[in-house]
Amino acid sequence: MNDQAKKLRELVDTNKKNQKVIAVSSGKGGVGKTSITSNMAVALSNINKKVILLDGDLGLANVDIVLGVKTNYSIIDVINKSKRLEEIIVDYNQNLKIIPAGSGIEDISNVSENDLIDLMDKLNELASQTDVLLIDTGAGISKKVMTLLKNAIDIVIVATPEPTSIADAYATIKILTLNYKRKDIKMFINMAKDKQEAQNVFNNMNNICEKFLNTKLEMASYSVFDKTLPNSIKSQKPIIQYYPDSSFSISIKRLINYFFSQNIKLIDNPIKMFFNNLFGRM
Repeated sequence: MNDQAKKLRELVDTNKKNQKVIAVSSGKGGVGKTSITSNMAVALSNINKKVILLDGDLGLANVDIVLGVKTNYSIIDVINKSKRLEEIIVDYNQNLKIIPAGSGIEDISNVSENDLIDLMDKLNELASQTDVLLIDTGAGISKKVMTLLKNAIDIVIVATPEPTSIADAYATIKILTLNYKRKDIKMFINMAKDKQEAQNVFNNMNNICEKFLNTKLEMASYSVFDKTLPNSIKSQKPIIQYYPDSSFSISIKRLINYFFSQNIKLIDNPIKMFFNNLFGRM
């Protein structure tokens, strides 16, 4: 296990100057999206990556539940000037900060220009000290979800082998491809009975997307059903930390390996760019 951690740490360190913005979403709820995002954030922080985890599941935020942390406020409290940014951020550990998004991001347009500039200055200062921004979006195809996804550098859509999950995942990919011209979507197949089923689900999705959307998907990772995951959620402890050799934990390590062994697009502070685009300041 220590050997694997050392190799992963070395792999990530080779890309230390590059920043990533990864949004994780799904067509429907209950497919493990938040568990994937939260455990990825903890795993990256454990190998010395500076991580911001933005809970973007507006109105139904539950990153705090999965990781067992207390969040009383959100970024909306900063906008309303009832709290400072540093007061709403939760430090999970020395490398991982959680930003509770709360609800109301769609009302940003009503915020005064001076307040927005002040918020952006604070977020951009935070962005300059961060290696990875992970966004846990809501499920579905609402405007709130699409606002977060369209501004991310990388998008991961989570689906299970269930027909409803596959259909809803396709609907999400269709909107991203046709409306927002995204052609670089990744998939995480979760709760498969085995590797072959996960591969079959991905192959079917990819074939449909190639045929009807003229786009190719990429398999970022997969996980078979893991009975230790419900136990981890109930205890509000990240599975990557307490069951590091479980199949789900291995899938998270595979996901990290996928992103940080690929050729990363070099963009001048993409985390800062994400915040600027999200809040309408170019």
